[in-house]
Amino acid sequence: MLGDEVGDWYHRPVVAVLYALICLIWGSTWLAIKVGLVGMPPFLGAGLRFLLSAAVMGLVLVARRRRMELTRDERVCVLSLGLLVFWLDYACVYWAEIHISSGLTAVLFSTMPLMTALLSAFWTRSETLSAGKVAGILVGVVGTALLFWPHERVGTMQALGMLSALLGSLCAAVNLVITKKHGRHSDPFVVNFLGMVLGTGCLLLMSAALEPWTTVAWTRSNLLAMLYLSLFGSVIAFLAYYYLIKRLDATVVSLSTLVIPIVALALGRVFLHETVGPASVLGILMILAGVGIAIVPRWQPAPRRKMAAALDRKGACP
Repeated sequence: MLGDEVGDWYHRPVVAVLYALICLIWGSTWLAIKVGLVGMPPFLGAGLRFLLSAAVMGLVLVARRRRMELTRDERVCVLSLGLLVFWLDYACVYWAEIHISSGLTAVLFSTMPLMTALLSAFWTRSETLSAGKVAGILVGVVGTALLFWPHERVGTMQALGMLSALLGSLCAAVNLVITKKHGRHSDPFVVNFLGMVLGTGCLLLMSAALEPWTTVAWTRSNLLAMLYLSLFGSVIAFLAYYYLIKRLDATVVSLSTLVIPIVALALGRVFLHETVGPASVLGILMILAGVGIAIVPRWQPAPRRKMAAALDRKGACP
């Protein structure tokens, strides 16, 4: 009994620090993407980021002696994660940040839980839409509509950028639904590594076909941003996250969905002087409120094993 108390005393500050760290890291990746795109085509920037991340993650797997043999369900998860998240999702997010602010991209991407709820209810029929989820989806839709509402600050490319961010969110939601079905017994480290390798290849091929590499202008800023995204955003935060999911209640984990875009908005305002108009502020608040309303039912206590298994299948964050 005393050993358990000592263990809890030791883990609590570690968990608190790591949770704050992943919220800060994943909240700051949107800013880092924006900085890294200066002088760098979007698909090439994303591809190089994950090329380095995959190399580091591969070394971690070798050190931990993880097996690389895949079951049929694990192969499905690798294809889903590689094609939908590390390729299409990040291609959309990086392209979106060329045309809209980093904070707005993060807010639009935070609609993923709302899209996941709809897909789970009407596609796989693995979940039902509770009153809270329906209300959250409706509030989120109204908030999104306000962002697209015609006003002088929104041009054609800005609207396309917002659509691209939403498309990236949809890709991540589809992947999450697929991995919920097929990833029950998968090794998250191996699946994410192989998915990252697949997505990296697709991004680099896409970049080679569509982007002129001769225009790349390496600077200290975009190089440091890429290193930060690769090491902190894709490796360190990932390892910290899988440490936390076995020790945190679902309530706290759900809150990160709201904390991350708020951090992104604040950092974009401070470092890049990003601003939004009154209508956009209202839209952003309604989207965050909708996500908050929708995830309230998930805050009920759950057995630790069930929670850890469900969270192990969560999609990747930018």
